[in-house]
Amino acid sequence: MRRALSAVAVLGSLAACTAGTDSPSTLFTVHGSAGAPPVPFRASVAGTGDPASLRIGVYAMYISPNADCSSPVLVQDYGATASDKDFVANPILFTGSPADGAYQCVAIKMSDVIRVVPDTSFGNCVAGTEYPGDIYRAGETDWKDVDLNQIIGTGSDTVPADDRVTILLTRDTTAAIARGFSSHQTLNLQSDLVVPGQATFYWNGQGTVVDAGGQCGVNPGNPSFQ
Repeated sequence: MRRALSAVAVLGSLAACTAGTDSPSTLFTVHGSAGAPPVPFRASVAGTGDPASLRIGVYAMYISPNADCSSPVLVQDYGATASDKDFVANPILFTGSPADGAYQCVAIKMSDVIRVVPDTSFGNCVAGTEYPGDIYRAGETDWKDVDLNQIIGTGSDTVPADDRVTILLTRDTTAAIARGFSSHQTLNLQSDLVVPGQATFYWNGQGTVVDAGGQCGVNPGNPSFQ
């Protein structure tokens, strides 16, 4: 399997939606999707498949008015236990009432163990069987949390371990990296996230089920935000 941010170079087009007012919003909702955003890049790769189920544990979501992701605002926090979401089912990931306005950075705190069920059988992948994948492993230490604390990777392809990693989507990846975040965890956000409104965090799990090294596994998706 590939490392999570080896996929950063091909991550999809990022956007935000809806306009806000000057008063505090009563509701902000973020949905999840295992599919691709509109106008996706979809490569046809032999030996890969799509998920019938794609489960990701989410812990918290922050938004920041600053492109370097400073002064983050908590939208929702599930606490010590991740909220398990099947992205194929288009779940509601987070809801909250942040102040109305335009935000230049979105931070998603999530488990690095992605669990996938193939929608078809091929090679060593059996439809209906769940396979876990670890996208931030032992030996990887460059990612930071929203407060710039170092995240130490654990686990492996064969023995996944839950590390609470943070993915950042920002209007200026250079600013976020200069502040101390890893280039391996920062993605481009092509327009501000505007509150109040609704948005969708696309994991884009299409083609991420792989038969590699004689075992079935899951590659990182191509996350984007709209």
